Amino acid sequence: MMRESLRATCVGMLIWGVTVTMGCSPVAPVPMAPSNPVSISTFQDAAGKWTGILITAPRSRQDDWVTLIIRDDGTYQFQSVRTIGIMQGKGTFALTGGKLRAENEEGWGVATLYKDDGRRMLKIEGVTKDGTPYSADLHPK
Repeated sequence: MMRESLRATCVGMLIWGVTVTMGCSPVAPVPMAPSNPVSISTFQDAAGKWTGILITAPRSRQDDWVTLIIRDDGTYQFQSVRTIGIMQGKGTFALTGGKLRAENEEGWGVATLYKDDGRRMLKIEGVTKDGTPYSADLHPK
């Protein structure tokens, strides 16, 4: 019985040692998002497929994953996967002050393009028709 207790203690200390060692292992840093805003002069500057998390304020229990496709002519379509289903829509951006702007009966949004070292990010900020602010940092897919 004493021998089993000693064995259990040794096994427990071994598991603890492995856990502590793994917990202290270095973790690769998350790359910083691009921080240099650039002017969008044509829709082609931001064309492509973009994905990321859509965040509302106040924060909901679970944020939405959004996919935005921008075409060369400024038309777009988006899809947001939510816990209650899929929200989707389409429209046309306008070029305003080096940014993309969309407005419809559901609200408005402005997209700013950021670039650093070959990395790109599209930051979306807007407000829904009921006054709920939202934002998303989208990255090329």
